[in-house]
Amino acid sequence: MGLIGDEAGDELRRLEQWLRQDRELGRVTITAQAAPAGEGDMGPVAEALHLLVEPRVVLTAVAASLGTWAGVRRRAVRIRVRSGNKEVEIDASRLQDPDEVAIRIVRVLDGR
Repeated sequence: MGLIGDEAGDELRRLEQWLRQDRELGRVTITAQAAPAGEGDMGPVAEALHLLVEPRVVLTAVAASLGTWAGVRRRAVRIRVRSGNKEVEIDASRLQDPDEVAIRIVRVLDGR
């Protein structure tokens, strides 16, 4: 899962904290993947979050948490979620309802 935008690294750290605090996601393993440090960088920058979601029922809880998180963002954020060769990208600034995030993620990744 990744975020796209100028402040994606900061927002990704906020998203990681959000997901780790969600009690329904206690069985989800969350790992931050760092991009290689570039010239002039003070250290590695978070590039993506990897979530190990088992069983598939937990995907719905992850998707719902992402929708809630996106709904409370003051900045425009785009979320990209990938599972195997399936991928969905959501522009949270265009959301009418945060539940749209969960619905789209589950529909694309789980085929429901």
